[in-house]
Amino acid sequence: MRSASTRDGAASYRLNASSRFRRQASRVMALAVAWTSWLTCENASADTQACVTSHASGQREAKAGRLRLAGQLFTACGSDSACPEQLRAECTELLEKTRAATPTVILSVLDERGGDVSAVKVFSTDELIADGLDGRALALDPGKHRLRFVLPWGDVLSSDVLIREGEQNRLIQVRIEPKAPKEQAVAPPPKAPTAPAPAPAPAQPPALQPASPPVAAWVATGVAVAGAGVFGTFAFLGSRQKADLDACAPSCPRSLEGTRDKLKTSYLIADIGLGAAAVSSVLAIYLFASHHPSQEAKPTAQRSWLHWNAGVAALPSGAGLALSGDFR
Repeated sequence: MRSASTRDGAASYRLNASSRFRRQASRVMALAVAWTSWLTCENASADTQACVTSHASGQREAKAGRLRLAGQLFTACGSDSACPEQLRAECTELLEKTRAATPTVILSVLDERGGDVSAVKVFSTDELIADGLDGRALALDPGKHRLRFVLPWGDVLSSDVLIREGEQNRLIQVRIEPKAPKEQAVAPPPKAPTAPAPAPAPAQPPALQPASPPVAAWVATGVAVAGAGVFGTFAFLGSRQKADLDACAPSCPRSLEGTRDKLKTSYLIADIGLGAAAVSSVLAIYLFASHHPSQEAKPTAQRSWLHWNAGVAALPSGAGLALSGDFR
């Protein structure tokens, strides 16, 4: 009896243990499936977010003119299988438009003989865009570029270009200018013996020119003529006035008393004119006589001028004109 009950208890224990193991295994499997599903959802969400970011960033870069970077973002978005189908299609369409708008250039460097130089590094500002030239087109963003071509021996050539959107396969070529040949020093030709300089000719005396009479002589002549005219005029007037007085002497009317004063004045002026005429005549004769036609003409600044001084002197019979002069 004991052996039979013991066997039944052992069987019942094994059955209960197996049942508990299956229940625990089911729980573990459920947890594993739930964890895997959660991880899958998280990865899918991360990939979708990356696609959305690439899609938005590509459009922003394209509007800013950075078409090369926009093309890279659209490529990443359109080629990612984890992206939603609709988002991938939009990225692919935008990529085609960006490639059509991205300009391309062909860079070329020619040496002095017109041959191609390929071992050249090309920079756009500070960005290396070509490490060697192979004739293939390169994509550049539209806008102004300062291209620097660094030659193998260190020389640098530069070119400022304006790249237009949609421009394809534009040739940008620079040429190495030939260097000017070095000038060789050329010895100067031997100097030919020079003849001795001729002795200076003796100075010729200035030619004698006939000199015109001095101005003072003509002035004196004019004064003499004027004095003679004054003398004749007032002497004639004085003689007529004297004749009127002689006719009524010794008892002349009072109306003729002023005639005596006029007579004295006329004779006085006549005497002054006679004196001036006499003195001027003598001076003019002297000046004309002392003038030599062969005398060298003096500069105007060195010519002598006659300076006159005139005065009236009282004489026993009336008055006289005193003239004096000197050369300066």
